[in-house]
Amino acid sequence: MGEIIFLIVVLSAYIFPIMIVLNSKRTQGHEKNGWLMGIIIFSWVGLILYLSIVPKQGHKKKNADKKTKR
Repeated sequence: MGEIIFLIVVLSAYIFPIMIVLNSKRTQGHEKNGWLMGIIIFSWVGLILYLSIVPKQGHKKKNADKKTKR
């Protein structure tokens, strides 16, 4: 019984970083796919890099940036 609980904990710890990136608004499109591949390969190290590198506010629309610069 203890082995089953251990297996559930390990699988949850592996799936948790993937769910964080999938539900995040920080990235989109191919960038999110790249982060997902990195997290699948490197798991928690990839999640730590994702949270430290990607900006918290996510991507801004390019049209909105052009209007504010004028």
